[in-house]
Amino acid sequence: MLDVKKHRLDYGTMLIPPSGYRLAKAVAATYSLDLNTLLSIPVALFFSQTLEGNFETERVQLLEAIQRCPDVLRVYHQSGKMHVPQKHNRLYGLLEPCVVGILPENAYTSFHPKVWVLRYEHDDEPTKYRVIVLSRNLTYDRSWDIAAHLDGEVTDEKKKKTQPLASFVKYMTSFERFDGDRKFIADLRKVKFETPAGFNSNFFFHPIGFDEFRNPLKEQTGNRAICISPFVHDDAVKMLRRNVTDELMLFGCREELRKLNTETLDDIRAFCISDLIVDGESQDKGEDGEGEQAEQNLHAKLFVFQGESSRNSWFLGSVNATKAALERNVEFLLELRGSGAAAQLDRLKDELLGEDEKGGIFQEYAHPSEPIGDSGERKLEEKLRVLEFNLLKHLAIKQAEVTPSENEANYDLHLVLGPGRRKWEGLTVKVSPFNSDGNEPQELLAGRQTRLTFLNINESNLSRFLRFEIWEGAERLRAFLMKVEIEGLPESRISRILRSIINSRDRFFEYLRFLLEDDLNKESVGTEPDDDRSDPKGDDVSIWDMSTPIFEQLLLAASRSPRRLKSIDDVIQQLRKEEGEDSTSNVIPHEFLDFWEAFKEIVPQQRRRKRQ
Repeated sequence: MLDVKKHRLDYGTMLIPPSGYRLAKAVAATYSLDLNTLLSIPVALFFSQTLEGNFETERVQLLEAIQRCPDVLRVYHQSGKMHVPQKHNRLYGLLEPCVVGILPENAYTSFHPKVWVLRYEHDDEPTKYRVIVLSRNLTYDRSWDIAAHLDGEVTDEKKKKTQPLASFVKYMTSFERFDGDRKFIADLRKVKFETPAGFNSNFFFHPIGFDEFRNPLKEQTGNRAICISPFVHDDAVKMLRRNVTDELMLFGCREELRKLNTETLDDIRAFCISDLIVDGESQDKGEDGEGEQAEQNLHAKLFVFQGESSRNSWFLGSVNATKAALERNVEFLLELRGSGAAAQLDRLKDELLGEDEKGGIFQEYAHPSEPIGDSGERKLEEKLRVLEFNLLKHLAIKQAEVTPSENEANYDLHLVLGPGRRKWEGLTVKVSPFNSDGNEPQELLAGRQTRLTFLNINESNLSRFLRFEIWEGAERLRAFLMKVEIEGLPESRISRILRSIINSRDRFFEYLRFLLEDDLNKESVGTEPDDDRSDPKGDDVSIWDMSTPIFEQLLLAASRSPRRLKSIDDVIQQLRKEEGEDSTSNVIPHEFLDFWEAFKEIVPQQRRRKRQ
């Protein structure tokens, strides 16, 4: 778990359903959200594969999984913390129903948990749930993390241990509900989770920051303790020291430890993550001219308290050793108790430092005589934080509507936004459609209602996401996405996105072959498309004209997995709706449509929920 070369946290492996089970519902909580990472999640949820590969491209193989997501996936995140991808991708439009922003009560409070709760179903076995508690957000962060997951089956009676977890899911649904949420929560209350290996005593779920739930670390005591936290605050570190009778070891980032007052570190052993780890990946990948340097740092959050009789309590999750985490934020912790060898504090210390306290992940930290001042940086960060919160809190959306453009081929986006009465103190806010390169950001006037119009947006690029940017002079300081309900979005938008990606006969048969495969080829999902095989004009020899055993594969699917035929029929109907029933299509040959009629009668009749 703690060998950075051998034991990397594999997000995808934790999400893969148990053997023989299928995903029924997935609910996630994260502080920040990266849409490219979210695109990769369906690969694990539906195809039982890890998240390796490139998911920035508009791969036809991703369509099937991503189209399922609105029915089964909800991701709750802090409003204003949805990252703006470097590249536009029309597949993002299929993920809009999956994301829900949560805005805390004030600018200094964060919705900060990192949790997954997943429901898996089986035709002949009891329903299972899995809870995954992480220290990382739903992003492609390469930092050093820690995570744990617990599996359990639904029983006939409520389980006391599971009630806090169910209350946490219920709290998130108070911001936006999802189909089947009541049953999801009711069954979750009856799950008997198994304790992870190595912790033979007990476990507890600790949601924090709402209702009666408070941070358990404020009351936790021990003889010795280890605190691993990327962010630290003097008050929190002093509180931890008061709760430990003997030794407190603090593991953090050098740049954060330097911000602590000298007296805070009195009688504390402090360590910073090794420079070789922070710089190692950029040294490996940054000098060949390919891509950006990917710095890896500390993101793990772990508190271990050693008590009597070798009993140790581990708290892992989203909580930093900061005042905000202890007093204000919405957080989530998993507490594991054990007295076995794997749970011992000294074993963890040896893994972090090396048995001779040399050659481990961390190194001894030498604190400067005075903390490093960063008052200017902190003032700017506070200014941005307050502006961002007030913008999200007080933004009045008087109008958000799309109408046909003059050319009748595209659409115009009309916005009337009221940002509230507050001034922005030398900062500027700009707004633009997310998925449209042809429209420059336009300024949102502070304290005044502003009318904005963005012209000639292609239907497949229409999005519920708006891009907000905060500028100081000529420098852009921050950018984020916000989901907005927009009137007038055409019902054909999803079909148009599908048609813009499956834009040739070869692409259609590539998708068809993919849906019929018994075993998913990992390389076909995450690798770049082969441009030589896709000709939008349809001039090359089509896969349909080659010796491809599609008829045999369709017969097998009809007898063994009729759901695959339903997926095929869905895409055929969407493409035909986009082009018109009687059109001469370069995408779906009429010969295939005649051929398909023989299979339509056995296609399952349950239709996907209609979405705009």
